[in-house]
Amino acid sequence: MKKCIVLDLDNTLWGGIVGEDGIDGIALSLQAPGNSFIAFQQALLDYYNRGIILAINSRNNPEDALNVIRNHSNMILKEHHFAAARINWEDKVVNIRELAKELNIGLDSMVFLDDDPTNREMVRALVPEVTVPDLPVDPKDYTKFLNSLDYFNVEVLTDEDKMRGNLYVTERLRKEEEKNFASKEDFLTSLSLELYLYENDDSCIPRLSQLTEKTNQFNTVKKPLSEEEISSYIKSNDHIVYHASLHDKFGDHGVILFALIDKENDSWTIRSLLMSCRVFGRGVEDAFLSVLQNKAKHEGVTTIKIISEVIEKNLPAREFIDRNFTENERKTKDSLTAPQWVTLHI
Repeated sequence: MKKCIVLDLDNTLWGGIVGEDGIDGIALSLQAPGNSFIAFQQALLDYYNRGIILAINSRNNPEDALNVIRNHSNMILKEHHFAAARINWEDKVVNIRELAKELNIGLDSMVFLDDDPTNREMVRALVPEVTVPDLPVDPKDYTKFLNSLDYFNVEVLTDEDKMRGNLYVTERLRKEEEKNFASKEDFLTSLSLELYLYENDDSCIPRLSQLTEKTNQFNTVKKPLSEEEISSYIKSNDHIVYHASLHDKFGDHGVILFALIDKENDSWTIRSLLMSCRVFGRGVEDAFLSVLQNKAKHEGVTTIKIISEVIEKNLPAREFIDRNFTENERKTKDSLTAPQWVTLHI
């Protein structure tokens, strides 16, 4: 499945070249051919509302292009719908690489839509990971073509999927805001972060299953869990299932943490702990561990263990464990890729 549609502007989102035709001369009206571009934008908005990220990659004068986006009465897509934009005279290949880096997504999760065959061929040749379909020659076919693509189908659409486009937009706002602060601590304080932790709550099981499948960087043990498995753990007296959501002054991050705890008499084991990469560096994992320690103490537990394994990309999770847990004697140098037990005495 693809996550992001990267869009050209001239002759893609509107007809004509704004730098030459001006805001009043471009085709973006209720009459043909402008109505085709309005319909195309509406279709793109529908994808945005399903959680597809929208981004701009346009060779243009930024002032001219942004004037249309902000002020044209028939623009369906507005500035807040775009998670990132490159409106400049740089090479489109350079721009698309920068967009992927800014959004923290893989190039292979992007679909590039541009009316210019030369631009399409350049991206195909130099960034082969990006999917570059051929837009129809006639703009009246744009909407039908977009809806015919099978890159964006999902079997289960969670609330977080629907929020994704907006999540990336608000993250851009956070990054801009951070530039105004001398320290990260001051910036985090300004966000008014609120973490909500839920225990054995079955209201978002599809999202939790999705997290176990997709999360890589902060994931102690990469083991996808089905909705049925998570439901059974929630109902079990021998386990605790936690999930957390995070809010700040810019909006809702959605469900961003999952943890599965095995309960024993005086010892609990964190079988799985994972967290969305979009909340790295905000203290969520440390706050969760503090809550878990307090609950364990209250129930007479003296030891919390955590299972971890070395998997590709999960260095952030292992660094968290190294900060908080002590290596157990069962950990051996010749079995670093197997799940290991480490201990936290409380």
